[in-house]
Amino acid sequence: MLSKTIERLKYLLLEYRFYFCSIALLLALLIYSYNKTLSLEKELHQKQFIFERRQKAYDEKAKQQREKLERRIKEINLHK
Repeated sequence: MLSKTIERLKYLLLEYRFYFCSIALLLALLIYSYNKTLSLEKELHQKQFIFERRQKAYDEKAKQQREKLERRIKEINLHK
């Protein structure tokens, strides 16, 4: 009985090896693409964080320059 089962498994492996190899390859590609997606999402999150930090610094600097310019305009208008 065990030998029949082994023979049957050998037959299935030989007969359907293309399908088994295809499934294994597709599974490997799926795992690879999932890992690549995770690494890209992590990289994107880091870049978004850096961008937001730089944007905040830029906005703060622009606000300070705008306030400084408004003060100078007020000083000029007072002297007229």
